[in-house]
Amino acid sequence: MFYFESNILFMNQKTIGTLLLVLMTAVIFAQDFEVSPVKLFFNSDPGSTQLKTITVKNHSSKTQSFLLSMGDFTLNSKGQREYGPANSNKRSISNWMTISPTFFEIPPNEEQQISISIQPPIDEYGSRWGVINVRTATEKMSFQADKTLSAGVMVSPRIVVEVFQTSKGGGALSAKIDQLREIESTDAAKRMFTALVTNNSDVIIPCKVYLIASDMKTGKETMFPPTLFESYPKNTHRVNLDIPKDMPKGIYALAAILDYGSASTLEGTQMVIEFNE
Repeated sequence: MFYFESNILFMNQKTIGTLLLVLMTAVIFAQDFEVSPVKLFFNSDPGSTQLKTITVKNHSSKTQSFLLSMGDFTLNSKGQREYGPANSNKRSISNWMTISPTFFEIPPNEEQQISISIQPPIDEYGSRWGVINVRTATEKMSFQADKTLSAGVMVSPRIVVEVFQTSKGGGALSAKIDQLREIESTDAAKRMFTALVTNNSDVIIPCKVYLIASDMKTGKETMFPPTLFESYPKNTHRVNLDIPKDMPKGIYALAAILDYGSASTLEGTQMVIEFNE
């Protein structure tokens, strides 16, 4: 087996397909209560305020108290979320966000709506994000109260609501894909590959990456299902891709194509692979 790699740029093409984020009203249950939605997407202009709501419903047979607080998350090298306190991330949305109310009681089988407002400062167009932690809370007796918790409140496991803000005029999109490599396969029926996607812009970009295998003898092209993900500002994301192991025998140019919503440009990187069987 042999291969080589090169970066390719596809200019003046219409984007193949339109990548749409399906912003469904997700619902999560925990500890006899539910929260919906669990993702909020704001597009408030700098200096203006945008309002959305979340709903907390108590499914238990008794009145429960709830506590809402802000937090942050960052992405590690594997693209996994790591949660932290409010303002622990330089792109934290916490200072732009207002929650009302943050502490309340809900009788059995009733619900409470909570207002979430975002107001970006003037001239702040880039993406910001964070979380709202929704927990049940019970009052402690004075001798039980933890001094680190105001009013002696004991909190339980949480449901996390993710909050995102990107102004409509967030600036030009810019991203690239490179370093297409074959990696050891964990599936006997597939050959696996990896590539790096770098977001050079100041906003969160919805991305679609797919592989195209071109038979170098016949010119026949095969396109494989895309991988969808969000690329965060100034961040590099490793994407895993695969193709079937039972491709017809031959030598193929394998291209990894990045479609990130630009109207005129697709980014790509390629290598040559061989199927001997």
